[in-house]
Amino acid sequence: MEQITISELPETLQQLFMEVQRTKTPLTVTYKGEPLVVIYPTVAQRQRLAFGALKESGEILGDLIAPVAPVDTWEVLQ
Repeated sequence: MEQITISELPETLQQLFMEVQRTKTPLTVTYKGEPLVVIYPTVAQRQRLAFGALKESGEILGDLIAPVAPVDTWEVLQ
């Protein structure tokens, strides 16, 4: 992991960001010898489909319309 002091940061900020992205190694920014910030390169993520992402992933196991249990009158309705 590379290190740089906070006083050197403004001069070479854009250059450092490009180097972190190119080499894929994190950069530690120090202040008075103590680590202050660690800059990590980004990782590209695949875009997920908004619609149809779960298409054909379900399974129907029985009749969707018929009741599960025998139809009895609820006590509340009596």
